[in-house]
Amino acid sequence: MHGFGVYQFGNGHRYEGAWHEGRRQGFGMYSFRNGETQYGHWQNGVLEVPSKPSADASSPYELIHSKVLNAVQEARQAAERAQNMAKIEERVNKAVGAANKSANAARVAAVKASRMYRNSTSDDLRIPVA
Repeated sequence: MHGFGVYQFGNGHRYEGAWHEGRRQGFGMYSFRNGETQYGHWQNGVLEVPSKPSADASSPYELIHSKVLNAVQEARQAAERAQNMAKIEERVNKAVGAANKSANAARVAAVKASRMYRNSTSDDLRIPVA
């Protein structure tokens, strides 16, 4: 995995954040199945700079915490947009398929109509032989 992503572990834990070559790398949030979370900057899969809630909004930890939450939120939104694009693409493909079927049916009808016209008028166009 590379870039932003979400991974649900078999034990119920979940990581949302940055990945590099299959390892947690950059800002991310690790959620345990009991609801506890760890935020911060990850390096080679290890939480290097944990973010701790602080009363001081200008503290470095609070800034990191804010960046992690923003990054995770942006990643979630990007994932939702990607899922929506897949749904739109599926609908477009269905519409194109239906249009192709309709066009084919129209071609068949036109060929049949032209054959019927040719067959019905061919007797009328015979030149009498004297």
